[in-house]
Amino acid sequence: MRVYLFSARKYNASYGESINVMVIKDKKINKIIRWANILVLGVTVFAMVVCYFSTRYKSSPQITQQIEPITVAILEDGSKEYFLDLRDFDYHYSGVMFYTSHQKVTAYNAGHEIYSFDRTGGFWTSSTGSGYHFIDINSRMVQIAIIVKPIYEEVADQQLTFYVGSAYGMYNEVMIDSMPRFFASLLILFLSIAIFGYYEFMHTKLQLDNKLLFLSGFTFFCGLWSINETDASALLISNKIFDSLIPFLSLMLVVPPFILFFDSYLELRSTLIKHILVIASMCQFIILTFLHFTKIAEYRQTLVCMQITLLVSAGYMVGGMIVQFFRRRNTRQIEICAVGLSLFLLALVVDITMYYRSLGDADKIGRYLFLVFAFTLAWDMIKDANEILEKGRRAKQLEVFALTDSMTGLLNRNAFEKHAGSDEKLDGLVAVVADANGLKKCNDTYGHEAGDEYISIVAELFNKVYGKYGNCYRIGGDEFCCIISQGNRVNLDVLRNLFLAKIHHANEDGDYIFDIAVAIGDASYDAEQDEDFRSIVKRADSYMYENKRRYKEA
Repeated sequence: MRVYLFSARKYNASYGESINVMVIKDKKINKIIRWANILVLGVTVFAMVVCYFSTRYKSSPQITQQIEPITVAILEDGSKEYFLDLRDFDYHYSGVMFYTSHQKVTAYNAGHEIYSFDRTGGFWTSSTGSGYHFIDINSRMVQIAIIVKPIYEEVADQQLTFYVGSAYGMYNEVMIDSMPRFFASLLILFLSIAIFGYYEFMHTKLQLDNKLLFLSGFTFFCGLWSINETDASALLISNKIFDSLIPFLSLMLVVPPFILFFDSYLELRSTLIKHILVIASMCQFIILTFLHFTKIAEYRQTLVCMQITLLVSAGYMVGGMIVQFFRRRNTRQIEICAVGLSLFLLALVVDITMYYRSLGDADKIGRYLFLVFAFTLAWDMIKDANEILEKGRRAKQLEVFALTDSMTGLLNRNAFEKHAGSDEKLDGLVAVVADANGLKKCNDTYGHEAGDEYISIVAELFNKVYGKYGNCYRIGGDEFCCIISQGNRVNLDVLRNLFLAKIHHANEDGDYIFDIAVAIGDASYDAEQDEDFRSIVKRADSYMYENKRRYKEA
């Protein structure tokens, strides 16, 4: 029927309408998040490809050459003095480049100091940090001496590699070669921030546990560690002291979220071992930090302890997966972690091995593997969260159908009973009850189709007037009720007259085959008369029947 359809669509009031709006909003948010994820992935992959191929270009001709020291002398204080013969290099060669880690560097030409790098961190660290050195040379220089003094005994055996060429060209070559790895590390950081943002936005709505939060922390510290190990970071960050502390702090702080995430994600439920590892890692952080700032043993000197803790934590995850396999719990999470952790451990072992065998950024593939692994984990968990959101959306839809009257679009008797059983405050509560007069006569005279139209018209007018202030229900065949929570702010006399005026205009202008008449009554909460919600409705109902009786007598 024309009026029924219009009423059901447009005037599904208050509670039911708000649920529909919420469902539509959740669905839109879910769709936006899904497409945002796909867009970010596509943009980042495209940017990585463009970055890789665009940075492969090298200017021609290349003059950078590796140069071997003609002699190496070990001085009394443990320093090494390298002598470089420059006689074979003309004016095209303007610089000497090499990389050191936790070393003081001084360079001389003909007894004159031409380069110095000896600033330490003072309170923060005794180290000078790590990075590339570029020493300016010219065609008049025959030989230069480079003295390298280790800050810690652990770095005394570093094997330095020297290059000679254009100072700008060498800088550019290192930057270009490192940029894809730097960009991958930056994406890991951005991914961790995106995961945290998603968790903050959705954890209350979806009642998410802390797995995404742990994954965000784990990914963040891995990304921070990774980005500070790149050659690009060594070139771009001028504060070498700050840059040298970040990797050590990240190595220690990555362990707790790493353990907490995988223990929860794989459902290992090994509470004792998990707590032991987490507490041990935090104790290690406190102890090693104390040793560092008291200068007893700084972070670089205790690095092996950090690496052992990280390997033990990774071993715990591998052991947990093996146990789950033996228990035949071959879930999707186990399969993802079996592949991802294997790649991660491989990259970790290679990275640690290369750390002791060479200087600078030796990790060529680890970052890419970890980025794919972290993204796969995040995608899997967000997919699960979206499934929860979809189930919630369907549940809300079912709730709407269960609590909505199909004919009028108002809330139905079930919703009314649910409201009646709630713990809503009675103070200020108002109940308005309306009943269509002459419905039986309309049905008998014009048929039930006309009777349905009669009910729909009354429901529409009732909702137009009272639905702005409260929830409107169809509680019987031709009986309606509106519950207004803050009724003390509403002028009931004005609303009653407005409703009756709309009934009058509907009869005058509607051109209906029947006359519309409605009896109405309302009651406000009275502490002396009302014990509960139903007593307020009962008083409003009695006023309505008194109004109906007067209508019949008239």
